[in-house]
Amino acid sequence: MAQVQNPHPLTSRQVDPLGARLPDGTTVTLRPLVHGETAPLLGVFEGMSMVSRWMRYLSGLPRLSPGMLSGLTDVDGDHHVAWLASLDDEPVGIARYVRLKDRPTTAELAFEVVDRLQRRGLGTVLLDTITTVAAARGIRRVQATLAPSNTASRRLLARIGATARHVDGLLEAQGPLRLLDPPAVDRSALLRLLCAGSWDAALDIG
Repeated sequence: MAQVQNPHPLTSRQVDPLGARLPDGTTVTLRPLVHGETAPLLGVFEGMSMVSRWMRYLSGLPRLSPGMLSGLTDVDGDHHVAWLASLDDEPVGIARYVRLKDRPTTAELAFEVVDRLQRRGLGTVLLDTITTVAAARGIRRVQATLAPSNTASRRLLARIGATARHVDGLLEAQGPLRLLDPPAVDRSALLRLLCAGSWDAALDIG
């Protein structure tokens, strides 16, 4: 896949959300999270149980601190990217990648899905979305830190070639970035949205 050059962060006003269908027929919409946009992040967080929060943050957080909110919404469209999934205009999931400072072609992945949408295929949609964006931005390797009991995320990451090993009581998954096959989203439409009007047909990956 060709790399998207000179990225320009998107805002929710610049793009129409992308639709994606879950296996049960439910349609969610996808769009990039905007820098400083806290409401969707808090909406997803509130929809997660303490167990789900532990799986995501490795701590059963009762709330997100101002510092965490600032860091999680400090997205720029390239080094730190987050995409939001919504159902009937309610935030239901977020996927993100953050480039490593010392290895800019490697990124840390993270996902969160509200409890009511878990085990319905939304994680797969979010994974395909964020890895497609990451590949277009030049990411070549991915990694993630998981709770040992987080089998759902471990299986998802294994589908893109990331293998996990135990390190200091946690699971460290890593590997070369590989896109899902078959795709779970319309990647051509996703990249058109990503390019925000500067679509190049050479980027069409089907």
